[in-house]
Amino acid sequence: MLIDTHAHLYWDSFKDDFNDVIQRALDADITTIINTGVDVEKSQIALDQTNNTNLPEGLSVYSTIGIHPHEAPKYSDKEQETSDKLEGDIKELQTVYSTNPKKVVAVGECGLDYLFNPEFIPSALSLDQVKALEVKLFQAQIDLAKRLKLPLVVHSRDDRSQNHENTECWDKVIEMTKDHFGIYHCYSGLPQTTDSVLQNTNFLISFAANITYPKNEYLRKAAKIIPLDRIILETDSPFLSSQSRRGQRNEPATVKEIAQLIAELKGSSLKEVAKQTTTNAKRVFKI
Repeated sequence: MLIDTHAHLYWDSFKDDFNDVIQRALDADITTIINTGVDVEKSQIALDQTNNTNLPEGLSVYSTIGIHPHEAPKYSDKEQETSDKLEGDIKELQTVYSTNPKKVVAVGECGLDYLFNPEFIPSALSLDQVKALEVKLFQAQIDLAKRLKLPLVVHSRDDRSQNHENTECWDKVIEMTKDHFGIYHCYSGLPQTTDSVLQNTNFLISFAANITYPKNEYLRKAAKIIPLDRIILETDSPFLSSQSRRGQRNEPATVKEIAQLIAELKGSSLKEVAKQTTTNAKRVFKI
């Protein structure tokens, strides 16, 4: 029994062979998939898919509501209208949740992303302004999660292109979330961040297939020291394929490969890793 705690099943790349993807997940012992929203529209689409897809016996799907940090520039404070838009979109997320609270299990994907892609940055905004907007958007969703008593699914990514030890984004994320609970999705924390997460938060740490990349030895070291009762698994599919499938579309079945690697790193069995990570996921999502 394995749970993919973070996937995007509504992505266009799954459209042509969706049933085959689901069957491969079942064949890989996946019992539950969390269908993760990244903006208001896709949060609704994720829930609609969760509600309306005729799934085979043995597989459950839940969804989340959230706005990815890449959306932050849309909420520039330069005009009151755009400031009001953030409040309106948060209300819309809550409306999506209210249509089926039993199926919407978290707020996210939300958070901070300081590895800026130029295509997401309007020329009128400085990087500092974009960071401030990301913080504002993230805080609004933290507040929403607290109101709804839901866990957060947190995206955090530092820019280490100039400084391999940069932890600015992770430091801010921990500061903002340490009094709530949830999941640090697609974990990328350096050793000092791992220590801080374990000592100062109640968050679970989610490993994706980037733990299989040769350059990410620091993630494999983190998996060795993080207690198994703080670990869950995800694919972030269709993104982040494992090393064995680099350049190809990712899908939920990859969770089994990640679980096997965690078992090897911990000197444990696949069965034990599957059992504990499933227990952890069910606990945080209350499913």
